[in-house]
Amino acid sequence: MPAQTRARTGSSRLAALAGLACLGASAVMIVAGALFDGARGAISVAGASALVLAYFVSGQLIERQALQMADASGMTITMVSYAVRIGLVGSVLWLAMSTPAIAGALSSTWVAIGALVAVLGWLTGLMVGHARSRVPVYDQPYQAPAGWDE
Repeated sequence: MPAQTRARTGSSRLAALAGLACLGASAVMIVAGALFDGARGAISVAGASALVLAYFVSGQLIERQALQMADASGMTITMVSYAVRIGLVGSVLWLAMSTPAIAGALSSTWVAIGALVAVLGWLTGLMVGHARSRVPVYDQPYQAPAGWDE
């Protein structure tokens, strides 16, 4: 299997593990929101968690494509997508919390808790995945680029 395919498969596994950890943590908080605040708490946590998960998954998809580019355009695409995704998340949250009909159905406390727990779940999944991943490291003797030792 080529190294590029192995790397892509590894990043897919990491993203899948992070997604599962995010969903698991979010599910626990949805139940907690339902127990403490009824449907309002559960819906608030579920909406915020879905928004966070969409943010991370879309970032993984874009970055996977950007990493295949050999020039600086990949970094440009990644940074622009980051700014656009942050802007979209902020706009959706602002719109949801400033529209009376939607804001009345949501609890800002549970929205914040849901988003925080989803982010922590995603990051925990990534950390566990990276800690368990096997990355072949080969130490090769240093060789200076041509023209540097002259």
